[in-house]
Amino acid sequence: MIYIFAYSQMGEEIYTFMNMTISARQAALGGNANSSWDNDPNMAMWNPAMMNEKMHQQAGVNYASYLADVKTGSLSYVYQYNKQHFFSVHGRYVDYGTMKSADESGTQTGTFSASDAAVTLGYAYEISDFFTVGANLSYVTSRIENYSSTALLADIGAVYHDEDYGTTVSAVVRNFGGQLTFYNDRREKLPIQANLGISQRLEAVPVELSLTLHDLQKFDISPPTAKNGQETGFSRKLIDHVSVGAELFPKKGFNLRAGYNFKRGNELSVEDQRSFAGLSFGFGLRISYFRFDYAWARYNAAGTTNTFGLRIDLEELFAPRYSFDR
Repeated sequence: MIYIFAYSQMGEEIYTFMNMTISARQAALGGNANSSWDNDPNMAMWNPAMMNEKMHQQAGVNYASYLADVKTGSLSYVYQYNKQHFFSVHGRYVDYGTMKSADESGTQTGTFSASDAAVTLGYAYEISDFFTVGANLSYVTSRIENYSSTALLADIGAVYHDEDYGTTVSAVVRNFGGQLTFYNDRREKLPIQANLGISQRLEAVPVELSLTLHDLQKFDISPPTAKNGQETGFSRKLIDHVSVGAELFPKKGFNLRAGYNFKRGNELSVEDQRSFAGLSFGFGLRISYFRFDYAWARYNAAGTTNTFGLRIDLEELFAPRYSFDR
């Protein structure tokens, strides 16, 4: 019940909130985008190798409300120590609200709450003008009523970026590690995820296109049968790994964004109805030292999700009016 909205077909895994969309921009671009090479510090939470000099002293805050009083939020900050070394700190949480508890006979005995949270430290090293590698280490905690579980999870990523051609290729393996404490003294599967993202900024028009191949650690992430009752075919299993996005005016003060997640679209589609399942839209607006982000997306069959984000240029907001060579 608690993880029903997040990767419901991925098996009995714990800490699946670590693979939830973390920012309004990412939500608008299909939910898995991780290859936009600019000043967005949220990208460093998804792949630490995305850290670059444009992210120095950038902070990001995001919030979304799902169904049944489920709420989620994230916080990111990136600091460039010198030309080659970068550090980041991130936090995320999911509050599942208050739920009713009952005994074996169905008699209500009260209420209980549940939540997940993680604190992440990141590091990246710029090997050359084209290649960066990085790693994240996360302390994760999950709580249901009076029970809890904790873990240390790590991410490792690499990025190729060509500024002249506007091309970025991002590869990352996320959430591998081990549990420190367990629910019911039983070790559970971790939400390991392997992603490959490619972004390309076009020269003729002010658009950046993104393609993400997600959950590559396992080929079959689709339901066993399609909505028509037939066995899920190879093409469906293949396309369920794909999400795409487009951002208009990526270098300007106002951006329009759109995306499509094939897995979400396939799972939430309704026969003979136009449900817009899998689609996502959003925009970004910069005002002085702040950038406001918003995304609309369908993450469940019963309704839509609105995600709000705020990015802050702390270097410009608090910085002295001089420059220095990091």
